[in-house]
Amino acid sequence: MINKKYVKLLRSKDRKYGENFIYNEISKNIIDSLDILKVPFSNILELGINDKLIINYLKERFPSCSITSADIDLSYFSKKTDRKLIEIDLDDIQIKDNKFDLIFSNFFCQLTSNFEKLIENIFHILNSNGFFIATVPSTENVFQLVNSMYETDNILYGGMYQRVNPILDTNDIFKLLKVYNFDAPIIYNNNFTIEYSVFKKLLNDVRFLNLPYAGKDKKNNFENKKYFLHLEKQFRKKYFEDNFNLDINFNTICAWKK
Repeated sequence: MINKKYVKLLRSKDRKYGENFIYNEISKNIIDSLDILKVPFSNILELGINDKLIINYLKERFPSCSITSADIDLSYFSKKTDRKLIEIDLDDIQIKDNKFDLIFSNFFCQLTSNFEKLIENIFHILNSNGFFIATVPSTENVFQLVNSMYETDNILYGGMYQRVNPILDTNDIFKLLKVYNFDAPIIYNNNFTIEYSVFKKLLNDVRFLNLPYAGKDKKNNFENKKYFLHLEKQFRKKYFEDNFNLDINFNTICAWKK
């Protein structure tokens, strides 16, 4: 189960909104998918406030559209946006008296403890002929860093801690979309590689993605400087090739409601 208090704390901090290179690159995939659609969306819901590119694109393409942005915690954004904000429980989204033509989410839906319930709720708050699109990490996302952390855990602790949240297999996600009567669901994989000359910059970019394991049984104390020195050593040993290369691997979910 996801530790909601911990996730809420993560979402309350400065996540370099609009400045995070990785979020922005992933958001371009959502924009490309929306750009080929000829549907005039008028009432739009953003699940998870992570980037500005998609919002700016939608405002330019649909000038009269209404956009609502929802997140687990809004404290960082309450005075920094010109659109409607609502705070939600991702495990049980309740939005009264409003339905949406488009619901999109960029690297946020994976924070739920109950993906099936999330898909059910999204279906209910979509209008007929509404479109849902979301990106979520794949099991191979930032694998170089994750594997290096497991190696470091073994060296320092004699065992491995859970370092990333469990991720549903694409087949399981597809089945859920069909169970809840989404029409023509598609899930496709995307990836790109970022080259870093400085390991600390790699770590900072990943920190802002809010990807660490957030289960209730998570390791309680934060790692110290010694841990990160060993981590860089393990990463360098297995994955360094002139630079610290990091693979961003994610799935894009697309589906219509009849």
